[in-house]
Amino acid sequence: MYKRKPNAKPQVISYERVKSYMLWMIERYGDYSAKTLLQKADLLFKDDKQFNEPALEYLIERDIVNDLRYAQRLTASFSEKNIGVNKIKEKLYGKGFSSQTIDDCVNGLTTTDEDYFEKALTLKIRKFGAEPITELKLKQKALRHLIAKGFSYAIANKVIGHLEDES
Repeated sequence: MYKRKPNAKPQVISYERVKSYMLWMIERYGDYSAKTLLQKADLLFKDDKQFNEPALEYLIERDIVNDLRYAQRLTASFSEKNIGVNKIKEKLYGKGFSSQTIDDCVNGLTTTDEDYFEKALTLKIRKFGAEPITELKLKQKALRHLIAKGFSYAIANKVIGHLEDES
C-alpha cells in the first residue's frame, strides 16, 4: 500500500533518541509504570537495547517516572468504582507494578469493610435485585459475580443474605 522510500536510511539508536521517545510517550499518553515503559522501548528499539535501561534510570532519577505515585493515583481511582481490594490488586499487577508497591497502595486505602459491603450491595441490587437470594444456583452465580469483582467471600456471602430493611 504505502511504499517506503528506497533511499530511506535506518535511524541510529542513541541514548538521546531513546530518552526522547520515553518522554514523548509520557507527554502524549500520560504516566506509565517503569516496567511498561521499558517494554515499549524494548519493542521499538529491539535491534539495540543498550540505551533503554539508562534512559529509564534517568527518568526515574528526575522523578518523571515514579511507580509509587502512579500506583497511588490508580488505586484512588479504582477505589471510587464498585470493585473490591482483590480486583484493585489484580489491575495494578496487570499494569506492571511490584508486589511491594501494590501492598503499599492498598494498605494506604481508607476504605473500611462497611464501605466494601455497601459497594458489593450496590452491585448485587443492580444485577440480582434487593431481595435476599435463596435459590442455590442463583446464589452461586451471585457469589461468583461479586468475587470476580474483587470482594472477599465473607462480604459477598453477607451481601447475598442481606435484607434491604435491615440497614
